[in-house]
Amino acid sequence: MNSDAVIRLITELWRPAMYCFVLVDPLAVPDDDNHSMLTRLHELLGDHAITRVRRADLPPEPALHPALICLSNPGAPLNMPLLEITVGAAGRDIQRRKRQICGWLLSEALPSQIADHLAALCQLPTPSGGTVFCPVYEPLRLELLGASLERPELGPWWPIEHWVFPSSGGKLASLKGQPHCHSALPAASLRVQEDVTLIETLLAARRSLLARSWFMDQLPLPAFAAVRASNHIEDARRLGLTAEEDILVLALHQLCLNADVHTLRPVQHCIETAIRLKRPLASLLAQYNEAAWERMTSVLPSARYRP
Repeated sequence: MNSDAVIRLITELWRPAMYCFVLVDPLAVPDDDNHSMLTRLHELLGDHAITRVRRADLPPEPALHPALICLSNPGAPLNMPLLEITVGAAGRDIQRRKRQICGWLLSEALPSQIADHLAALCQLPTPSGGTVFCPVYEPLRLELLGASLERPELGPWWPIEHWVFPSSGGKLASLKGQPHCHSALPAASLRVQEDVTLIETLLAARRSLLARSWFMDQLPLPAFAAVRASNHIEDARRLGLTAEEDILVLALHQLCLNADVHTLRPVQHCIETAIRLKRPLASLLAQYNEAAWERMTSVLPSARYRP
């Protein structure tokens, strides 16, 4: 993630009448972090700058709940040093499964109003007509939520005017709220959220491959990798795969080699065999070496993965 680009975008979107908030998830602090970003901001700003976003699924202990932290008040200039600190923390978050920094929110609304709105946004509709809590403020979940909307610009973000956050692929993403836009979230939004653990596992495996230097130039991670991963998981299910391991294996091949790898006849044969004989798909695909994959994928629309 380009830290300068984040600061530049926030500076361009901000107006003097706005608050500038950063949303911090206390449950995402890594085990090896002895001085979390939340602790540091609390020491710098004090209790009065922090408003908790109540999670309906957690005990009432405030320390467990997301912290909406005011970096700048209306009428005051942007606090650039604090903004730079949080952007730096977000950059260090990129390779982590869970992220402390859930984005920067710009709004003229009071902190309590934004906190209440975030809590309400986390109540997703169920097929039975009720609602269930889901922490959609988490960057990966927020990315999936936005993608589930036919027109994300009409999503239920207001009174948040701008929500800037790092995407799952480490790029910059932004949602814009508009007054009088109160579009209901589709029922499909919950179904996608239910796959988040699977998506996180898939992306962790993908990053592990990217960490090998010889993969770096060949296998770029898409900007909205979580959305692409979700699509590939759905591909695997449509093809009849039900075992979680098989779904992950096929989706990982799609992410690493080509989004259309499942259309190759040899791959289709492996999938059919895995389903019919209940054999692990990984062992069936392992018969093809790197040269074979390169030869097979060369006939697809794009020989490399489409970002």
